[in-house]
Amino acid sequence: MSQRKFILLSILKTWFMAAVISMIILITYLAATKIPVQDGSPPRNCDMSGLAYGIVLFWVLSLSLVSISSLFSLLKGFRGNIKRGLCWFALPVLLAGCFLAGISGGNIDKETVVFFLIADVPWFLIWTFYYYKFISLFK
Repeated sequence: MSQRKFILLSILKTWFMAAVISMIILITYLAATKIPVQDGSPPRNCDMSGLAYGIVLFWVLSLSLVSISSLFSLLKGFRGNIKRGLCWFALPVLLAGCFLAGISGGNIDKETVVFFLIADVPWFLIWTFYYYKFISLFK
């Protein structure tokens, strides 16, 4: 298998697995933190969980699209360890920082941090696995 094919398959596998894992964790988190309806109080009319699912799916897709920068590591000008690390992780980490700033709206609370971790940690763990697999196969 060529390096480019390996990276493209890694991107697709990472996107799919991270999306599934993030959705399962998000469903579990939302079910665990559901506010029960009190006797006599009207139920909430607006459930924002659909928005959270959409944001997580869009976010994992964005990380996967940014990870295409890892193809730069195949070019001769990007053969160094530092440059390869920048190509594989710098853009996703910078994008993750922008995502945290965007969803926090200036104040970081517990729910923001949990949502950030649900959206990012599965993708970064799987992507790191494929990075080390790439290094072991093609170095």
